[in-house]
Amino acid sequence: MTESPRTKELQRSIRDRMRIEIYLTRLEWHLEGVMSGAERKAITETLRRELVADPRNLALALADLGAPSVLATRYADEGQQRPLWSMGVIIAGITLLAYWAVFLSYTGGMFAAVDSAAPAEAHSTFLFVQIEAFSSSEGIGIGWTSGWAWLVVPATIIAVAFLAGARIWRALPRD
Repeated sequence: MTESPRTKELQRSIRDRMRIEIYLTRLEWHLEGVMSGAERKAITETLRRELVADPRNLALALADLGAPSVLATRYADEGQQRPLWSMGVIIAGITLLAYWAVFLSYTGGMFAAVDSAAPAEAHSTFLFVQIEAFSSSEGIGIGWTSGWAWLVVPATIIAVAFLAGARIWRALPRD
């Protein structure tokens, strides 16, 4: 009696299936820079089926494949490298979070300063964005204005981080 592919898949533990998915995700990130999406998907699906069906210990099977970056290099053509769009999105997101953390820390510091010396009011500029903090017996508050600067500054930071993270220069034709 032969086992169906579904029965074989159930033999892998949840932990092993998670390790397979993490390995394949890392591999796909490395393949993104050297081949198209359809090719990447075909390769990862084939490897997923092979790893699930492999009777050996998963650690041994993954060790035989090697590091995802090395395996991706073996799959790569000698063609032009491609931009890493997913890495660009990740880098842009991290950069935006860092910008907001610094901006809100700066604003919070201004707020703490005026609150400790109440009644007080402070005005400042952070990367072209005007910030106001006030504290009085009637209330406390912070705010920022500057027309479009509060949108343009983060948008510029996101765009630059995305283009650098994606390595956009790979899309340019080489001589």
